[in-house]
Amino acid sequence: MKRMWMLVLVSCAALRAEADALFGTERMVRPSRNYDVVHYTLELRFDQQAKKVFGKATIRFTPLKSSLDSIDLHAMALDVQSVSLANKEVLRFANRESLLTVYFHKSFSLDDTIALVVEYTASPRAGLYFMQPDSTNPRRRAQIWTQGEDINNRHWFPCWDFPNDKATSEVIATVKDSWTLLSNGKLVGVRHDKHRGTKTFHWYQSKPHASYLIMLAAGEYTVVRERYRTKPLEYYLYSDRIEDGKRSLSATPAAMKFFEEVTGFPYPWEKFAQIFITDFMWGGMENTSAVTLNESYLIDHRGLIDFTADDVVAHELAHQWFGDVVTCRDWTELWLNEGFANYFEALFKRHAKGKDEYQLDLMQQASAVLRAEQSQGRKPIVTDHSLTTNLYSKGAWVLYMLHTLLGEREFQRAITHYLQRNAFTSVSTYDFRKAVEEATGQNLDWFFEQWLYKAGYPDLHVTRRWDDSAKTLILTFRQMQKLDSLTGIFVAPIDVECTTAQGRTLTRVLLKEQELEVRIALAEAPAMVIVDKGMKLLKSLTFEKSKDEWVYQLLHAEDIVDRMTAAKALRAFPEDTVVYEALKRAAMDDGFWAVRREATIYLGTMKHDGVKDAMLRIARDAKSSVRTAAVVALERFPSPEVGTFLQSILTTDSSYLVRASCLEALKKVDSVAAVRLALQYADSASHRDVLQRAALQVLRHVKRPEALPIALRYVQPGVPTDIRALALGILSEVGESDSLSRSMILKLTGDFSPSIRKSAVRALAVMGGEDAHTVLLQRKEAESDPDVKEEIESALRDFGE
Repeated sequence: MKRMWMLVLVSCAALRAEADALFGTERMVRPSRNYDVVHYTLELRFDQQAKKVFGKATIRFTPLKSSLDSIDLHAMALDVQSVSLANKEVLRFANRESLLTVYFHKSFSLDDTIALVVEYTASPRAGLYFMQPDSTNPRRRAQIWTQGEDINNRHWFPCWDFPNDKATSEVIATVKDSWTLLSNGKLVGVRHDKHRGTKTFHWYQSKPHASYLIMLAAGEYTVVRERYRTKPLEYYLYSDRIEDGKRSLSATPAAMKFFEEVTGFPYPWEKFAQIFITDFMWGGMENTSAVTLNESYLIDHRGLIDFTADDVVAHELAHQWFGDVVTCRDWTELWLNEGFANYFEALFKRHAKGKDEYQLDLMQQASAVLRAEQSQGRKPIVTDHSLTTNLYSKGAWVLYMLHTLLGEREFQRAITHYLQRNAFTSVSTYDFRKAVEEATGQNLDWFFEQWLYKAGYPDLHVTRRWDDSAKTLILTFRQMQKLDSLTGIFVAPIDVECTTAQGRTLTRVLLKEQELEVRIALAEAPAMVIVDKGMKLLKSLTFEKSKDEWVYQLLHAEDIVDRMTAAKALRAFPEDTVVYEALKRAAMDDGFWAVRREATIYLGTMKHDGVKDAMLRIARDAKSSVRTAAVVALERFPSPEVGTFLQSILTTDSSYLVRASCLEALKKVDSVAAVRLALQYADSASHRDVLQRAALQVLRHVKRPEALPIALRYVQPGVPTDIRALALGILSEVGESDSLSRSMILKLTGDFSPSIRKSAVRALAVMGGEDAHTVLLQRKEAESDPDVKEEIESALRDFGE
């Protein structure tokens, strides 16, 4: 599953809170089971308007105990009409809120195979979603789709809803005849019923997978097909965006080829399909052979300048091996799915785009890990309720460090052995560790213990001195992390690169003590010393260097992570001419865009007469993200020259993000031009609405009445929530004396969106007035959301209540 931090149907936090409230720790640790599911057959039809599913589930299973007289199936709020055996023998059952208990008339033995038939209806509150246009979004596409991870498939069919059981499956589902329906495996056939105006799709998944990976998605799609060797590749696209879809998913064949080669394990499923769905709560989901994708990854030709779907394509495709072929046995081991997908996504980036992009990816993931542990506390990766960042980014870093430790061929051999040894089973970290040891002969208990079962990372403080008489560099490493039962002294190799006039030398140091002194013989004092060259250890590092050393590192370090680290360190010298010249040179000439962007960001904050002219040049860079950084810096220099330049870039640049940045910069450089252009661009289509957002930000900032008609239009239901919030801000800050604006704010206190209701209440508290007071009193009685209710009570206190 690919996380996406954006406003969607429901928030990640809301989903997690709901799951925790329903199941507590049950959702994390696998329960014992007394049967093994062999096969699911789901026969389904739907009432789209009533948001209801009518199901018949045939569950074939074998006992795991010698005398089995009942079983529990996970079934959340299913209305079960009947339960019987395949021979029509009716069975007694107890249908509780989250469990369906079935009682047999006799005991079954280990040698029996039983087929259980459950007929039911459901109005799912999770797991299966009915999308259709309504007053909240009249432009929403009509669809039905599912999302099973982690324990949500129980909302629409009875099953063993934990990842420690695998079964084959088939879905036989009926939808209206204009729709197409996708599910797992191979399409056995499509049956048309002209009299009813329906089509019934029959999909069969022939290899076992966990029940949370069973899916369906249906709507009006055009299917674009191609092949990778013998495997069908299918793209389920909207008919009005076929070319956008083909461009967005174009990396699929190359990623398939790469993952087969790097894992040594051929793609195992009947097909690989990808389908875009509306209002999806995640970026993507790795359902076996049939990936669902957030439609925000459906990118137009201009959007591809700034955005990519390659990462989500690679992530979900990597899951077809890591998560689908081998699946974590319970959610405490989820890093075996997500950490692997994140890392193999990064490996594909290295393959497709080069070493620098790979390093940048891992550098960004390391920053996320350090931020998460500092803000949320330390937790092991393998534990109940591990941090999400641990499962994804820290899990990826564990694999990166293991890869570095073992070497390229040994790591690949270990991965191949892990997959072959555990294919189509549920696994634990122990299984992975055992596979690595069997493939390489290495005892890595220490590595797995400190990185997976313990928490934290090394906090390294390094000092140095040069002994000229001995021609020796003396480095002292101190591990300063808090030592307790969660975190100990780390054992880890770390590379030190020293650069002198004679060239570069690389020394590998084994950290294994709280304090370690290392002596490196050199011909002369080094011009540059890099600890952890190329950033191969997850850590925080304090290593004091002079201004000249950082400048040298920025201009001469081989790895982009070390050059970016130097650019960041040079922020400490905001008025230094030498630093200015170094950052300017890096911003204009470095071979990698992310270094140029980093240097541009810090150069743009300097107090130097040449900054403006430098930014005017850098704003013509070949990479849009570098141009964006330069445009952002130009807002510091209000003048006719800069205003004219920004307006020129706004009308000629091909990048949505650069144009949006120009709009926002103009609000400080030339507010009159900014308003005129914001009014012009407020209705401009752009990927993820970046131009609309920028235009509304400008109109909110300058507080001009011309903005009110646009704000009234964009505050309406059907517009993305974050854009509605910006429009509401304009109404509250600009339209205080405008009757239409005030009426709209009063109305929005009863909006369907809690966040919009909160913003409207907050606006009324500032605006005041008897009408506002009356509406707030009414909303206090009607409001059900506790956060909104608290906001109403706070507003009423401002009125003297």
